Amino acid sequence: MTDSVRATGPADVLSYIPHTLGNVPRESFVFLTVQGNRLGATLRVDAPTAATPGMFAHTIGGFLEADKAATSVLLAVYTDLTAEDAPRPFHDYIEALIEVLEAAGTPLKDGWLVTSTHWQDLLCDSEAGCCEPQPLDAITDSALNAEMVFRGSAYNAGPGTTYAPYAGPAEATEWIQSMYGHLLAEDLSAPRAQWAAALEASEPLTGMKAVELVAAFQAPAVRDALLVNIIDPDLPDAEDSGALLLGSGIAPDWTLVDKAQAVARELITAAPAGYRAPLLTLIGWTDYLKGRASSAGEHFTLAQADAPGYRLAELLEQMMVLRPIADTAKNPATAYKRER
Repeated sequence: MTDSVRATGPADVLSYIPHTLGNVPRESFVFLTVQGNRLGATLRVDAPTAATPGMFAHTIGGFLEADKAATSVLLAVYTDLTAEDAPRPFHDYIEALIEVLEAAGTPLKDGWLVTSTHWQDLLCDSEAGCCEPQPLDAITDSALNAEMVFRGSAYNAGPGTTYAPYAGPAEATEWIQSMYGHLLAEDLSAPRAQWAAALEASEPLTGMKAVELVAAFQAPAVRDALLVNIIDPDLPDAEDSGALLLGSGIAPDWTLVDKAQAVARELITAAPAGYRAPLLTLIGWTDYLKGRASSAGEHFTLAQADAPGYRLAELLEQMMVLRPIADTAKNPATAYKRER
């Protein structure tokens, strides 16, 4: 059995994109690096509006250079803009990208235009007859999409990440505050043991056990220890863990990472407004390690909306600007592989 999935055509590649981003992008350029015969990292950026074509292309080229194993690049342009006096939307930007990527030794291998009504080849000569619009159903009906759904993958139909408003008991805020005060004076062994048990449990985390862990994540020292324990369960605290947070020199157990994200989502439902930020940051950070920069950025934004000025989310967001692709995502030996 293998955890890989096969993409045999454009519809397969286009069906893979929302699964890896977590949503269907809008007004976006989505780049996928190709490492020989396999897909590498995924990078989503907003469709250009102010930058010149040359500036945009060189910025993207700098980001994609981070994947040292890349041999070529794929591009999907999601837009409902129509081309005026040009063969395609964003024509000058795409031509600049072709030039920059060719010079970098990672040529633009293929590209597609995706609108709200159809998709079509982005790079072909219209006179050759290969630019005929194709139905969006070809993407959702593709073999790769069916395989991803079979494996349990799902995504939002629209862009953005949302979580349902808190609907638990009103007393939860008081409970969390009382537990938080106790945690500030406590060693880390008890919350670490609770977190380890939650990651091993087969049943959803609910009730007071969930509230206790929500409270634990409010204390920065505890939160940091629980984060690094996702990657190294034996670390007693987060001291000297800067490289780990950057995704450098680590080989995550992705099954454990997936479980940690699932538990964090359960805890979000148990967390009143104002107490979700550390859990949203956890999901954002682990999505960054997976190479899902778009989803990571959305979670950091949600964390700062839940708790304005939330420092860890701010720092990780700034880090991601400088290092848009985590080292774990660049290396085929450590990159995220979805489990069956």
